[in-house]
Amino acid sequence: MWLFDFYRLYVSISAGILSFFFLIRSIPLCLGISASTRILWWFVEWLVQRIKIQRQFSKFGNEFKVHYGPYGIRIVNKAQSDFRIKTSLCEVFVESPDKLKKAVEQLEVMDTLFKAGMQPQGDDYLLHDLKLKFGKLRLEKITTR
Repeated sequence: MWLFDFYRLYVSISAGILSFFFLIRSIPLCLGISASTRILWWFVEWLVQRIKIQRQFSKFGNEFKVHYGPYGIRIVNKAQSDFRIKTSLCEVFVESPDKLKKAVEQLEVMDTLFKAGMQPQGDDYLLHDLKLKFGKLRLEKITTR
């Protein structure tokens, strides 16, 4: 149900309401608490996401380098300095087989578009191609277990 997609909003509003009834009887301060709760929630989500990406990257980065040699090393080195590339690369570094399967399906769709002439320039295509190959390799390993 789409109403449950706004749980962050509900939590922050509830924090403001609860602070009004139990802590401070000032509406402006309660609105500030509500906004602060949302900002704090966003910061915690952001921090958890970065930690998760860093763990995935450190777990599968060396395997990626080994499989793809100088191209893999080049992409991993770029990913260490550019968080956008690291996030993109971690799409195929996920633990869940279902998420990996979805990511590979999306990469295959993008590959079809790239073969039709919508190919990106430079290392973006190399990143996409290596992600697709590594995703298929990992998916094959998972399904053969």
